[in-house]
Amino acid sequence: MNKFVSIVAALLVSLLSVSLVSAFVPNGDLTVESAQVNDANVDLLSQAEIENNDVDHNSGIVVDEGEQLDVELVLASTTHAEDIQVEAEVRGYEYDDTEDVSDRLRVFDLDGTADAPARKRVMLHLTMPDRLEKDRYLLRVSIDDKDSPSLIGYVVLQVEPARKGLRIKDVAFSPGATLKAGRSLLASVLLENYGDKDLKDVKVNVNMPQLGVEATEFVDVVQTDNHNVDFEDVPEMFLAIPANAAEGDYNVVVTATFDDLRHTASKTYTVHVQGNEMFQEQPNRLVLAVGPQSQTAAAGTTVSYGIALTNAGHQSKAYTLEAVASDSVGATLSDNLVVLAPGENKVVRVDVTPATTAPVGTHSVNVVVRSGSEELQTVPLQVNVVAPAQPAEKANMSLRNGLEIALIILVVLLVIIGLIIGFSRLKKDDEEEQTYY
Repeated sequence: MNKFVSIVAALLVSLLSVSLVSAFVPNGDLTVESAQVNDANVDLLSQAEIENNDVDHNSGIVVDEGEQLDVELVLASTTHAEDIQVEAEVRGYEYDDTEDVSDRLRVFDLDGTADAPARKRVMLHLTMPDRLEKDRYLLRVSIDDKDSPSLIGYVVLQVEPARKGLRIKDVAFSPGATLKAGRSLLASVLLENYGDKDLKDVKVNVNMPQLGVEATEFVDVVQTDNHNVDFEDVPEMFLAIPANAAEGDYNVVVTATFDDLRHTASKTYTVHVQGNEMFQEQPNRLVLAVGPQSQTAAAGTTVSYGIALTNAGHQSKAYTLEAVASDSVGATLSDNLVVLAPGENKVVRVDVTPATTAPVGTHSVNVVVRSGSEELQTVPLQVNVVAPAQPAEKANMSLRNGLEIALIILVVLLVIIGLIIGFSRLKKDDEEEQTYY
């Protein structure tokens, strides 16, 4: 009799174990050999077992709010099984429409035989929400392919609320997620206490590590609302953005330290800093004026051109000039190196002399302006070589008059440019004085 009972019991156990897998492959050749949650062995129960057995608050495995669940399954197949997909999820959470508690693996195949089963170890990771009540939940494990009924097993989870739980619920920035270098960023932090205990002496830090600026506030107590979720506003914190900060996106790390400064909660945000033109490098802010740009000269005579350079940037700059001409024309510069302070200007004279054998016609001279190794601009000059048509003295007098007129024009241009730069800076200064931080 005892032997008969043992045989029946063994058959029942076999049937229960097969019930989880027989629906998946026609021959019932795919099985779950083992299951673990956070390195603890667990039973995969069928729906009938949960309904018929005494599954109460003492059953299953105990997990905490906010805890990560590492689910490990070992699957074995004694046949060829295609397009297998494994998923684990927790249902019945009030906010699961916005906070999905699930994990799913990509499809895979198992190709085994009765003598040599194919096995695969799979891992799924879920994070329990931090708003769960103390209650029983079911971890639903399903195994599917594209056209077979689902193979489903359940793990009983007993959720315990966190004794001390804190997170950063939200952060508001003023004047917003975009601001100009040289101004201040105002951060307003909202804390959420989802644990059972009030939290005292919470340290809140807002840090922009890329710029080396931070601000810190202490909150005396972050309470709970009768052991439910409650919120606490942190006093506003200011971060002074350096005026010379380069334009770009910067991380803002908000950290709350609690429980005698032993635990932390952190969130990272991004703000965009606009560069302040008053402190930015302006490598190409060079203004050039040329007068005249084309002249007529007899072979063997010299004509002069004027190039006015104005540094319209905010830093002193050094400029090098080079005259490039053909063999028929010679060109010399009064200065090959010009150093200009912000707003300063200078006229460089270019003397061009056609050779006595220079053919009649138009010849070009290019003046290349560089800052360091960077070529900023090339100024083309032209000289029209003609046969002597008047005495040399009269020709030289005409050239001198032309040069004087050109230099007068250049001086007028420099005065106009200086006035424009001066008014522009006065306007910027007035705007800065009217800005409140």
